[in-house]
Amino acid sequence: MNEISTWMRSFVAVANAGSFSVAANQMGVTQSTISKQIVALERHLGTQLFRRTTRSLSLTNDGMMFYEGALRALAAIDEAESMVGLVANIQGSVRLTCPLSLAESRLIGMIGRFLERYPKTEIDLRLSDHALNLVSDNLDIAIRVGQLGDSRLTARKIGSCRRVIVASPDYLDRQGRPSVPADLKQHNCISYTLLSSGSRWQFQDGEAVMVTGNFRADSPNGLRAAALSGIGIAANAVWLFEQQLADGELEVVLPEWELTAMAVHAVLPSSRFISARTRALLDFLIEEFARDPLLASASL
Repeated sequence: MNEISTWMRSFVAVANAGSFSVAANQMGVTQSTISKQIVALERHLGTQLFRRTTRSLSLTNDGMMFYEGALRALAAIDEAESMVGLVANIQGSVRLTCPLSLAESRLIGMIGRFLERYPKTEIDLRLSDHALNLVSDNLDIAIRVGQLGDSRLTARKIGSCRRVIVASPDYLDRQGRPSVPADLKQHNCISYTLLSSGSRWQFQDGEAVMVTGNFRADSPNGLRAAALSGIGIAANAVWLFEQQLADGELEVVLPEWELTAMAVHAVLPSSRFISARTRALLDFLIEEFARDPLLASASL
């Protein structure tokens, strides 16, 4: 890597972080190194890129123009390296976030296969059912299920989440088995509070039911535990209940009625160039999702 591209990467890191010290920490170098690289870049360009005060750091007009060009240039460099098959040069850490249940059921196995293909890479995985901020949390990729809330992010649909309605046999023996979606109104339904549609369960044929119940959870695992304990009827991704359905601990409710599926996206910060290692992981996950019958989407 030549000096100018190194300086550019440091410049972009500082611009994204808004701090020399934070950028240095993220890149694993000293603050003095970052400062010298930025000074060298400004001397090379013949202009000041940052306004520096004791309390703030901001881009100058020239800095803002150069930032956009630097992103494009660094993305082109990384894409060119990956296109010529330099697998040995794909190295370094990728910071990734994913919902807990999807990671445990599918993603961690995929990551294991990715690390076998690219042994010089490292994965820093943050499991969270809440949508983390890609920029402030310094993340390269987020795997998100359902509706995306921030249009400023760059998103790529990589799969689809099929959902099922389940309950324990004990609950259904006590309360009866619904035969049509409208019957759900007479049951204690468990709500997943992080779902944007809330207590409105939408079916593929267009029918929708507003369900009610006395238990809510912000965790899919909590939702599953409540269903297993016989509290009521739950709905979520089929992979969440896969083992319990196979063991007979849970039963599919309304098996002839399909809930609408939710899209699965890989989301990237729009203001950051995509490194070769990040692009390699994204391409790998697209392949893996397409091969999994519970994740594949015909409309990619």
